[in-house]
Amino acid sequence: MQVFDLFKQRADRLATVGEHARQLAFAAGVPVSYMEDEFGDRIVREYPDGHRELLPEAGEGPATPIGPRR
Repeated sequence: MQVFDLFKQRADRLATVGEHARQLAFAAGVPVSYMEDEFGDRIVREYPDGHRELLPEAGEGPATPIGPRR
């Protein structure tokens, strides 16, 4: 079995782990960073207060505010 096949089979478990990590980070008062399909290779940073921003490519320029998670 290839790693990608295993990932597909356990995607629901991985999502649960990711959500738990997000909750722990917010409880500690720190932001989380992740990627979403709609933004391609760009990184989203989400803060405990709920606001999110799209980080610039290659660290150039300011972050761009984006809407809440769906």
